[in-house]
Amino acid sequence: MKRYCLCEKLKIMKESKLWIRLLIVPILLGITGACTNYSFDPDKDQNVNDEQLSECNTLDPTFEKEILSVLQDHCIACHNSNAPTAGYDYSEYDKVISSALDGSLLGTIEHQDGYSPMPPSYKLSDCNTSMIKVWMLSEGIDTIPVSDTIIITEESDCDPDTVYFENSVLPLVVSSCATTNCHDAASHKDGIILTDYTSIRTTGEIKPGDPNDSEFFETLTDNGDDRMPPLPYARLDSDQIELLRKWILQGAKNNSCSEGCDPSGATFTNDVWPLMQTYCTGCHSDANPGGGIVLSGYNDLVALANNGSLMGSVKYEAGYSAMPTNQQLSDCQISVLQDWIDNSFPQ
Repeated sequence: MKRYCLCEKLKIMKESKLWIRLLIVPILLGITGACTNYSFDPDKDQNVNDEQLSECNTLDPTFEKEILSVLQDHCIACHNSNAPTAGYDYSEYDKVISSALDGSLLGTIEHQDGYSPMPPSYKLSDCNTSMIKVWMLSEGIDTIPVSDTIIITEESDCDPDTVYFENSVLPLVVSSCATTNCHDAASHKDGIILTDYTSIRTTGEIKPGDPNDSEFFETLTDNGDDRMPPLPYARLDSDQIELLRKWILQGAKNNSCSEGCDPSGATFTNDVWPLMQTYCTGCHSDANPGGGIVLSGYNDLVALANNGSLMGSVKYEAGYSAMPTNQQLSDCQISVLQDWIDNSFPQ
């Protein structure tokens, strides 16, 4: 994206009549004290975040309604015209624009290296951060400054003809089979535990090289009482069954590789939904809504992204149930989800 100096940016905004925003920014009352007069009340601020969460607007946030409100609640006491702590003043539209353009707005609220963390003792909720990013994009501002762009990518060393246990088999089996009241360690229905390599190999009676003589695989294709997952749970799809067949045929090895991953330009169909199918949908289906959460498609995931629980769970943040439970997504996989959210959920 082409970048402009601040004066050019402000000139463009004025010419497009965006200067009208400056006329309707509310006068900030009673928030002119120095930063030393501000104290953080975790109970109060957490309550504010929870109340705002249900009204999280990451589709079309405006400066006057959402962004200024976030800044008033969390930032302006320390960053106003009378007390611009660390040189930041977030009390007026043009000053916030200036901070957004040079990267310091996101740098401070995301507690990035090289910036003074703001707020200093906690981070804004995912909802508030996402609203600020969407607003910046609507103003034509990169959410990551071009000069500082860092895209977390991973080079692949995986053989495309090999099925890897840690990468593909384990998350699929855990999500689809090692659930509460089925084959997790606590339930171990029929004495079968499917939570790790050793238990899958032994209690699943897998014979390397021979899927048709492996009890675990036979249940996946059974049409009778031994079918797994049992009704009313959905059967694994043909691609998933073929993946498990191929893994057993290749020796049922405890192998892994570094998968390639590029979060830029993530879409629901190509990037996000395959992650959900591998790691999440087995525990969050219509028949098995773990935690009351159903992931049946695009709209379900958008709703979770909007209320902050998607990123809170995959990042293992306090106050959210860590998901997936058995292994956290890689940094790059988490970045895929964040990129998809930041770009307004492309399908």
